[in-house]
Formats: sequence, structure tokens, C-alpha cells
Amino acid sequence: MIEIINLHKSFGSQHVLRGVNLNIPDGKVTVILGPSGCGKTVLMRHIIGLVKPDSGRIVVDGVDINRLSKHELNDFRKRFGMLFQHAALFDSMTVGENVAFPLIEHSHEKDPKKIAATVAEMLQLVELPNAEHKHPDEISGGMRKRVGLARAIALKPQILLYDEPTTGLDPIMTLTIDNLIQSMQHALGVTSVVISHDIASAFRVADQIAMLHEGKIVECAPPEAFRKSKHAVVQSFLNVGGMS
Repeated sequence: MIEIINLHKSFGSQHVLRGVNLNIPDGKVTVILGPSGCGKTVLMRHIIGLVKPDSGRIVVDGVDINRLSKHELNDFRKRFGMLFQHAALFDSMTVGENVAFPLIEHSHEKDPKKIAATVAEMLQLVELPNAEHKHPDEISGGMRKRVGLARAIALKPQILLYDEPTTGLDPIMTLTIDNLIQSMQHALGVTSVVISHDIASAFRVADQIAMLHEGKIVECAPPEAFRKSKHAVVQSFLNVGGMS
């Protein structure tokens, strides 16, 4: 579904991505692991076309996204849904209005009843039925993440991107979000890309785990093969997380 080919990106003198190569398979969950500040979010921004590389290519479903015009790229992004790190909900809107936002802005559906039905369906999928009239400041951090996920899937995307989905959550809510990531992948057949430094979460949800270190992918493998990696950086990261 997604091919990242020899991707380089610098910001001034800071060379963040130094030749990233990664294949993200269709219909699977790929977790990109790495410590804070290693460039994971920069890589995700390239995948969705928010940042252009200095060199290299991003090919999504056969399309080199950096060859698209601005208009074509905006249209192409409808294939993506994104759960932001802190959900990024509009505080002035209700839960229902937040979930409806992409439908109103980016779909051809104008019938309020059909939009409301889709909102209800999305909230049901993330296990928040009948939450439409609540405001973001009335719900917990974990519930906000679920509303953010409902908004991300509202346009029925092919690809879901998760930016540190379990950051700041307690262990029970972390497990809930992990279960939702898996259920979204199975229920919707989406390709999921999760960036995280949460090792335990990665092993729960991933079909493959990639490790980003010093601007390159140093290991990419299914979870059990990743755990047995002979790469010193991988083993050091797993040891710190108690997963080796």
C-alpha cells in the first residue's frame, strides 16, 4: 500500500531522515517505533504529503504523491484518516459536530439525516454510542482519543495514521485504544500506520514493527522476529522497555 524509498529530509543543519526505506503492506498494522525526537512524526507527515522530501519518494497505492499538484494531493488525502496525538478536537464543537466535520467539508453528502446516521455509526464503532451532544471538555482523555478516531474514519479511508495514540493514557485506556486499532483494521480492512515509543502497545497491535534510528529504518519484521533482532539498537530499546 505504501512504499517509502530512500527518503531524506533536513531542517537547516539538522538531517532528520537519512535514507528511509520501508514497505507498508496493505490491510496490516505497521508500527514505527523509536524514541522521542527520532523523526517518526516527520516521517508520518511525509506519508500524508504535509512535508515534501529533499529527495526520495513516497508511493501510495501506486501513486507517487510528490508528483501530484496541490489540488490532486488535497483530493488524494481523502484516502487517509489521522488520529492526532492529543486528538485535536474542536473544543467549541460537540462530539457529533467534530465527527461530522470531515463529512461536511470533504464529502458530497449534504443531507443532515444521513450525516447524523454516519456520525452515529462511527461513534458506535469506537464504542461511544449516544455521545453526540457532549463537548470535549466533558469527556476523558481516552474518550477524546476515541472521538478523534471516529472523526478519522468518517470518510471511510483506506489508510489510518495514528500519531502516538496511547501517549498520556492509563494502562486500561491504553489497552482499549490498542483493541480499537485492531478492530478498525479488521472491521474496515484498512492499512494502519502507528508511530509510537510504547513497546508493549506495539507488540499487541502490530503485524510488523519498524525501528527508526538516526534517520534510517534499522529493523523491520513481524513482532516475534523483531524481538529476536540481532541489531544492538533494537535490543537496547527493548531492554529499556522491559520487552527483551
